[in-house]
Amino acid sequence: MAHINLLPWRQAERERRNKEFVTLVAAVTLSALLAAFGAWSFFNNELQEQNDASALIEQEVSRLDVALKEIDSLEQRRDDINTRMQVIQDLQGRRPVPVHLWDDIAKAIPPAMYLTNLKREGDLITLTGRADNPNVVSSLIRNLDGSEWMESSAVNNIQQDISAYQAAPTIPQPTAEGTPPRPMYPEDSYVQFVVTTKVVSASKLPEEGEADATVAGGAS
Repeated sequence: MAHINLLPWRQAERERRNKEFVTLVAAVTLSALLAAFGAWSFFNNELQEQNDASALIEQEVSRLDVALKEIDSLEQRRDDINTRMQVIQDLQGRRPVPVHLWDDIAKAIPPAMYLTNLKREGDLITLTGRADNPNVVSSLIRNLDGSEWMESSAVNNIQQDISAYQAAPTIPQPTAEGTPPRPMYPEDSYVQFVVTTKVVSASKLPEEGEADATVAGGAS
């Protein structure tokens, strides 16, 4: 006997397909959610690692900034120390200069001349005095330039006393009070002069050993 399906098979088939569709949609949705969660977790982990790396870099930069400031401070201290050492070395190197200067100036003064004033301002020395004639002043200039410690000597001013070329004065007669007048001296006819000379720069100054050898040679 043939079986006849009297049930609504189309309705059953539709329900089966709906269930399959719902299951498929649920599976796809779940897969999408899992994939999205995995992607979010991955990128969130990458972002966290980047943030950690950035924080570490900022810490290193801050530490380097502190180190650089310390280095700058040490370099400044080094420069200050070098400057002070250079000043001390310059002072040590120029310490014997005044002794040699005054000794050479005393030796440079020729006969028939005397000084009335001697002044030093920095590296400039000014000599004021009187001399028998301008040739004596020229000798002084040559002697000063011949020293290892002085240079650029020059005559700033020279005044000739015209009385030096006048006839010899008569013998002075006593005054009415009986006090004899001041006699005439040869220095009364001397010319007045102002000479300047410069101390040799530190780079040209002779070494201490050379200066001692020069002095010893001059003494011998």
